[in-house]
Amino acid sequence: MKRLLGLLAIALIAVLILLLVTNPEILNKVWMWLIGFAGYVYLLIEKGVEALKSPFQAKPDVTPKKTGPQVPGPIPGPEKPRSLEDHVEKIEGLLRKGAVKDTPLSQQEVTVLRYMDDGETTLGLLFLQNKFFAYTLEDTHQDEKIAGSTRIPQGIYPLILNRNLTDLTQRYRNQFQWFDFHIELKDVPDFSNVYIHIGNSHQDTRGCILIADGVTAAGTEKMITHSRIAFERFYKTLYPKLKHNEKMEIRILDENWFQKARIQTENESIST
Repeated sequence: MKRLLGLLAIALIAVLILLLVTNPEILNKVWMWLIGFAGYVYLLIEKGVEALKSPFQAKPDVTPKKTGPQVPGPIPGPEKPRSLEDHVEKIEGLLRKGAVKDTPLSQQEVTVLRYMDDGETTLGLLFLQNKFFAYTLEDTHQDEKIAGSTRIPQGIYPLILNRNLTDLTQRYRNQFQWFDFHIELKDVPDFSNVYIHIGNSHQDTRGCILIADGVTAAGTEKMITHSRIAFERFYKTLYPKLKHNEKMEIRILDENWFQKARIQTENESIST
């Protein structure tokens, strides 16, 4: 279309020049008419081109779109159970009070609070002088002891250094320059040589208490992690006192301690 208009404009200019040269008087008379005629021709051509293009253009869809019912956003579910770490501060406060119902807790002793037993593994928290210190792992509870697969009963037990050079003691000495003798729980009914030592799963203990800085309870097998680091810290804290025959005890409480302490409620459970 632009090309056709260009040709028309050239033709008009040529006619004007011809009229100007041959008869200037006539040009003055028809000047305005020529301009109007050229504009009319231009509009006529433009409309003709639009009319030819319109059948081939897609018509806009003006049909209102159907909208379904408004889908509401996700409804908030029940609040997730608080994690185990959320309870530590509360437990420390209860320990500082020195008593939780009928289970008085001495401020000098090591305390292990068991909180989970899945039938294979027991997980717990270890507190030293009422401050959370590490995670623990033991065998499961058995009504009748099964050798190598049973945790020790809850209770209060003296802590001593077992000054016998056992194979396990020698292995630890070879591995750690700072190690001397194992820390042992004495007077445990039907058990002997119950130590606190390094390990990751129930397969690493035969009634002893494993200690670690991390815990993994989501899988089928409950485990603890970074055990060596936690054990070294624990050993270096207690060993100097036990070496000088300072009296120390460990108190171990079963899972029902949490119910007695009213930490676990209807809408709040211990989890990891």
